[in-house]
This record gives sequence, structure tokens and C-alpha cells, in this order.
Amino acid sequence: MGRIPYWNISYGLLIDAFALPAVALLVYGLYAHWKKIQHGKERVKPNLPPLPGKIGPVYIHALITKGILGSKIYRKIFTGIAHGFVFWGMVFLAIGTGLVMLNIYLKVPVFEGGFNRWFMSFFLDLAGLVALGGLIFLFMRRLFGPERLRQPKERLGFVPQICLLGFVIASGFYIEALRIAANGPDPYSFVGNFLAGFFPMGNNGLHRVLWWTHGLMAMAFIAYIPFSPMVHIALAPTNAALANPKPGTRMGVIDFSSFDDETAEEVPTLGCAKLTDFTRKRLLDYDSCLWCGRCHEVCPAASTGKSLSPKGVMVTLAEKLHSGGFDDEGLIDEVGMDAIFACTTCTACMEACPVCINQPKTILKFRQNLVMEQSRIPELMGKANNSLEQRQHPFFGTGSGPKDWCKGLDVPIFEKGETEYLLWIGCAPTYEERSQKIAQAMVEILQKANISFGILEESRCTGDPAKQMGNEFLFREIALQNVEEFSELGVKDIITLCPHCYNSFSRHYPPLGGEYNVIPHSVFLNELLEKGKIKIDKKNQSICYHDPCYLGRRNGFYDAPRAVLGKAGNCIEMQRHKNNSFCCGGGGGNYWAEEEGTRINRNRAKEAFETSADIVATACPFCLAMLTDGMKSVTDEQKVFDIAEIINVAMS
Repeated sequence: MGRIPYWNISYGLLIDAFALPAVALLVYGLYAHWKKIQHGKERVKPNLPPLPGKIGPVYIHALITKGILGSKIYRKIFTGIAHGFVFWGMVFLAIGTGLVMLNIYLKVPVFEGGFNRWFMSFFLDLAGLVALGGLIFLFMRRLFGPERLRQPKERLGFVPQICLLGFVIASGFYIEALRIAANGPDPYSFVGNFLAGFFPMGNNGLHRVLWWTHGLMAMAFIAYIPFSPMVHIALAPTNAALANPKPGTRMGVIDFSSFDDETAEEVPTLGCAKLTDFTRKRLLDYDSCLWCGRCHEVCPAASTGKSLSPKGVMVTLAEKLHSGGFDDEGLIDEVGMDAIFACTTCTACMEACPVCINQPKTILKFRQNLVMEQSRIPELMGKANNSLEQRQHPFFGTGSGPKDWCKGLDVPIFEKGETEYLLWIGCAPTYEERSQKIAQAMVEILQKANISFGILEESRCTGDPAKQMGNEFLFREIALQNVEEFSELGVKDIITLCPHCYNSFSRHYPPLGGEYNVIPHSVFLNELLEKGKIKIDKKNQSICYHDPCYLGRRNGFYDAPRAVLGKAGNCIEMQRHKNNSFCCGGGGGNYWAEEEGTRINRNRAKEAFETSADIVATACPFCLAMLTDGMKSVTDEQKVFDIAEIINVAMS
């Protein structure tokens, strides 16, 4: 006989009535989350034309790929597949339930013909089976899973919900089996037919009990979602859709004019010290966090024994959010000053996060408050800041003068209307002895290629170290000075030697009026090679490339450096590379830091050394200095070189 909805069930429509309070509780619970998030500040909405692929605050592509399809979850392949099984299995089971209701209320013929056989019978059995399989994996992972789930703290509440959902699916199969046992086989319901073999005919009483229990448990699961970790079903896609999909954190610039408003009721806070100082998007970050620990696992600070755990920061903020501590000014001390300044701003945590949380931005907002409001900063970073204020570069105690790097070279000065490219030297290649060779090599390459370029009469910093250490005042002052001088000189095209400079020019200068065509030197070298303006001889040497975080993960330049190095030798990869690369330890101002635990640069240098590469290449003066120092712990041989040095030698 054909399938009869609500077979053996009296007053079955009551289950639909029970859905109303369940949905009401679901809506109420989600509203409670929104009320908490509302304690944050509204985002500043710049008066910009709408972006392609963006509707209001929603990034459509990110919503589909990261929010709905969960593309970042699959970076952990087994966990990703299990999540996919549960999510898509439940989506199709929900569709099946909706079709049953359409059949009952509108007589839509879903239990007829091929649609009944293949979708309502076979496919829904398959969907339930894969969802159950995914739940069993996730249940076992909660019991015997990786340490990152428990470090520094485990989020409880998943197991009861997994068990509840597992019961709903399993009981659905048994209800089907009891129906089939009473009415005869349903050829395409392969799970139901199999289980029906274990039941004799005439278990109608058990069928009714299971049917009502199944329905009520399903309603309970729906009602409990917003009060359990399962609320990520709603929060994670929302957070992904509202997160800027461009790689790396975007700090923006502070509008200090608001501090001059004498009519304002209160002076704005510099940085963030309590939850109400953050934007609503940041509070949504904390509410969406799954405590999965992927950020903790990839963090160079956490994995080398520092005080910082990105997950720990998110846990602290999430607990504060849910306990109602919106104005608790002890938040920074609870997170810990050492942890806040241990962040290298490498954004590995952002890259790993399956729900698109911006952990570095929260940490940098704390830094801004510590530095600008409270005048609290680690001693060495404080000295670097003082050096920036007094001498316009952070390399305190350096023995190099501003002209030392170019001794013996005839380097042209940028001339307005005459010179095409400004070769931005920056502070590290000017004052750090090892990095000076980058600038020297690049000058020689550009002269051999007959490129129209020039440098400033006095090299200086972009202000990036000040910004990353939290001193937005100082960054703004330096940046505005640079913008003014560039305007006077008519600078349009800039070649940078340092990814930190590239990041500043391309991301933080435009809001201050500095719009330039900026090219990292590794990318420019690739263009010169592609256009045949320089030629090199490929040598029989293996080259291992270390991705600088500010070039790769923050700005997406992975292929150009490898294309250049591939013409100079045979490229090999470290285990962690490209968007999964490991920091050198110098980012976020930590070049000027006393490290606790294992030194990050030694960890990374050892990883590079173990590839047995002849040369370790990089494209950042800070990476060059940190890896050169780290390599001393494993070999006396000089193995670390900048990409410009390698190409200059290959041209000889």
C-alpha cells in the first residue's frame, strides 16, 4: 500500500501545534542574542558607493561560500565532512518534513511516483543515515577529540544536543521500520526495510509512543538551539556574511576629530577597554565563537609557550558577553597585558577560523587602549615608540646612519615629474645592518633594468610599527607627513621592500588621502622577469621560500615570489606554507620584544633548515632578520637571503 501520512496516529496534527511554541522559543532566544550584541557600537558607515557582490552590510559571496557551504570548515577534512553530513542531512530531512506538511494541508502529491520512490524514500533515508554518521563522529570527537577543544577551556553543551539530535534521527528510522513491518516493504526505503526485519507485525502501540516522542524531541531540539552551542547554526553564517572577505585584519584609522567636539557628552575611548567600546560586529564575533581551538592551534605565540591564546581571548570575551559584564573595565587585565602584546598580528587565527572571526582586531584595539589611554607598553616596544617619535625610525641603539646603506652606490633621488617610481626604502633596510643588503640589491637590479626610479632624500618609516604596537597617534602623524611630502613630489607609483610598508600604503594611507599604486618588490621583480627586462641564470640549487605574513596571508601574494625563485633554482616547500605559513615572530612590534617560552624565529628557522634547502628565501626585511637570527641555533652557515639578493646574484 502507498504511504499514509500520520498512519496509526490519532490527533497527529497536534504535533504541528506544538511547533508554534518551539519556534516562538527559538525566535525569543535569538532575540536575546541580538539584545546582547546591541550593547556594541554601530559600525561607522563610510559614504562609499556600493561594492559589487555586497547588499547592505552582507557580502553575498562570503555568505554562500563560507556561511552556508562552510568552505573553511573542510580545512580539517574529517571534521569538515562530519559537519557537512550533519548539516546537509538535516537540511534535506527538514525539506522532507516540509513536504509532508504540504501533502497534509495542500494535498501536494509528494508520495506518488518516482518522486516518492527516489526522494521521499531513498534520498531521505540516505540523508538521515549520513547525518547520523556525522553525529556519531562529532560525539566521539567530543569525548576523545584533539587537545585544542579543551585548551585553554572547553565549551560544554554540545554532547546533550548531539545526543538529542541523534535520538530524533534514530527514532525516525524506527518509526519508519515499524510502519513498514505493519504495511509491507517500501522498496526504496533501504534503512527502514532493513530495520523492519527486526520487528514482528502488530507493534502499533510502540509505533505511536515512538512517533510522539520523536516529534516532541524534535520540537525540544529546535526550542533549545539558541540556549545551547548549537546557536552557531544561526550565528556562524551571519558572522561570515558580515565579515570583510579581504584577507588579513583591517584596522582602519581613528578619526581623532571626534575628540575635539566640545559639545559631546563624554570623551570617546581610545581603543577598547570594555565590551561596550567594541562594535556590534566584534560582539557578534565573540557570540559566534565555537571554541573549536583552530586559532589556538595555529597561533605562533600559543604554540611556543607565550601567554596568548586567541581562543582564550575569545572565551574571556564571550563569557563576559553572556554574563552581562558589558561595562566591566577589568576586561583588559582579565585577558592579560602580556597576552595582548604577544600577538604577532600574523592573522593565522583569522585564516583558520571557520566562522570568520577577526581575533587580531580585538587584540589591537586592546593595545590601542593600553598605549594611548593607559601609557602601558612593554619596555622594548616603548623604546621603539620613543625612537619613532624622536628620530622617525624604531631602531633604537642602531649603529647605522641614514646614508650608510647606500655607501658606494649612486642612488638617484626622486624628482617631481621626472621619476616614475619611488623606491621606498623604509626603516628596516635603512637602519638594520642585515636588511641593508636588500636595498642595495634592489637598487642594482633597477639600474640594470633601466627603470626610472628614485628614493627620498631622507628615508623614514611608514609608521606601521607604531600602528601595530597600538600607538595610532604616532602612526597618523608619520603617515600624514609622508602623504604631504608625496603630494609635493607628485608620487604615484611606489615600490616597497617591506610587506609592512606595502600593507600600510595600500590599506591605511588611502583613508588619510594617500592613494598610490603600490607594488611589493617581489611582485615587481616578477614583472621585470616576465617582460624580459632582466635575465637570470637558473642554478642547480634548492630554494625554500618563507611566506611573510604581511605579504602572503594579509595581501594574498603567494605566486609571484615563487615564480621569481623558480627561475633562480628549484623551489621546495616547508610543511607550513602559503596561507598556512608560520610567522617569523617579528610582526606586531614583536621584533622589539623579550620572548617568553620558545623563540618563534628559532621554531620557524628549524622548520626551514629541515627541508635541507640550499637557500631559505624570504621577501621581508623583518623576516630576513628574524630567520637569520633563528638559523644560528641550527647552523653556522648563512642560508637566509632576501629575494632581491638572490636575483641580483643570479644576474651576475
